Amino acid sequence: MKYLFFWILLFVSPLVSFAQSKQVVHEQQVWSGYNANIKFNSRWGLWLDGELHTSENYFNNFSQFTLRFAGTYFLKNSNKFTAGYGFSDYFPAEGHQKISIPEHFLWQQFQWFNNATKYKLMQWVRLEQKWKENVLNDSTVAHSNTNTDKLRYNIFYQIPLSKQGFHAKSLSLAMGDELYLYYSPTLSNHVFDQNRVFIGFSYAVNKHDNFVFGYLNIQQQNPTATTLKISSVIKATLFLNLGY
Repeated sequence: MKYLFFWILLFVSPLVSFAQSKQVVHEQQVWSGYNANIKFNSRWGLWLDGELHTSENYFNNFSQFTLRFAGTYFLKNSNKFTAGYGFSDYFPAEGHQKISIPEHFLWQQFQWFNNATKYKLMQWVRLEQKWKENVLNDSTVAHSNTNTDKLRYNIFYQIPLSKQGFHAKSLSLAMGDELYLYYSPTLSNHVFDQNRVFIGFSYAVNKHDNFVFGYLNIQQQNPTATTLKISSVIKATLFLNLGY
């Protein structure tokens, strides 16, 4: 676990040189999120999460809202499968200034944990099948959609900052990296979508619930592989685990 920063650098370092050959644009945002995991019994549960993004320059209007709803199956070792439906709404912006763009998607995820007294490690692999509405002009949707399929790998690591370890009302250091890849056969010439590196803190509200906040850096390639967008994001998410 002590090599987590090395793993993150393995993801990030190739992107630095990759960015040198692209047109690069920068933006700043704030993301707020809510994630509820409800466990009905030893095998079945429910996942619900939502996230709201501001547009660039932090508080200059909103850019996107996403909601996910899914069912969860728990294995005996507390690892879990999750699958469900999601919806994103992209608020008016350049290219569609008078309309929002809806996106529907299905997603499937396997999540596994390796927790100890001195650290917590969570990983997931997620598949997403997305259908985003096409746009004719600033005020008209095309009533057709574009399909993209994405593979995501996420690693999230916590180290307690208290001598007593993880406990209610305590703070821990939180670090993570998430890599997005396209896997659709309709793509032309690249598989890289984006990489997200997070560093911040996790505050244990109680034994099961956490408030995670910090800085997120995103490097995202556009669909034509000509531009790299680098986003600096202030992110805060409340995680609730009910029935655990």
